[in-house]
Amino acid sequence: MIAFVLSGGGNRGPLEVGALQALFSHDIQPDMLVGTSAGAMNATLIATDPSMVGALTLAQIWRSLRRKDVFPGNALTMAWRVLWGKDSLVPNDGLYNQVLNHLPPGVKTFGDLRVRLYLTAADLNTATLYLFGDDPSALLVDAVMSSAALPITLPPYDYQGYQLVDGGVVANVPIEIAMEKGATEIYAIDLGYSGEAVPDVHGVLPVGQRVLTTIMYQNLLDDLAEAAENPAVTLHHIRIPAFQGVSMWDFSQADAMIQKGREVTEAYLSNPQPVTSRRQARTLAASPAPEIPGAVRYIPRRRRP
Repeated sequence: MIAFVLSGGGNRGPLEVGALQALFSHDIQPDMLVGTSAGAMNATLIATDPSMVGALTLAQIWRSLRRKDVFPGNALTMAWRVLWGKDSLVPNDGLYNQVLNHLPPGVKTFGDLRVRLYLTAADLNTATLYLFGDDPSALLVDAVMSSAALPITLPPYDYQGYQLVDGGVVANVPIEIAMEKGATEIYAIDLGYSGEAVPDVHGVLPVGQRVLTTIMYQNLLDDLAEAAENPAVTLHHIRIPAFQGVSMWDFSQADAMIQKGREVTEAYLSNPQPVTSRRQARTLAASPAPEIPGAVRYIPRRRRP
């Protein structure tokens, strides 16, 4: 069973679109899609049409997006929301409308999809991971909004009396979920941090985002190690770190991102190197980092209990 795992990545989501186009061009078809945050949006729309046509349609959607469509307002309105104790810098109405408007006619629930789909979300009320996809009657828009509710930027999504936020908080590259749901070959498209040293960060929002990145990265290390030890699973970890410096408010570079995502994935597919050992998993996930006096960089060697 082939699974496509799509990580979070915010407005860098078009990189995944390019990767999907490359996979479809090689006749690699998913039986299952697992997505988080921006990856949840991409995975949901591809699950309605898991083909090159679907990937091309998704590309058009990203090309048409503008900041005001997803993140309405400006610095003044954001400051007003902070002063008045709102839960986020921007409301989630724009994103909600985008998700709802781009679902095909007649497709509303998980049961309406052509392939299996699983989306992650983190529950602030119980500090645990929740997974959408097993209940065919669950609404897709609720699942996507829950998975994409990036803390600080967007408010928690109120669902059935719970506050759900971005699934990337606990599973930004949800490889483990694909394995538990029966995938035997996984193509994980990872737009996240890749272990390299980055400059200092300042400001409330940037610091908060960097904290989330740290949590996400540690979870990725865990999943890679677990996949490496599972002989029943072939894991293709395709990392696309491009456009890391682009502002989260910038939606103007979709074309360049799609092209880059396709190039990186084509390069991998021309010489695939599945993760087959713990040592390889550690090498893939951790780029060289500087020494810190008095501390040693630690990479997990076994799965958390």
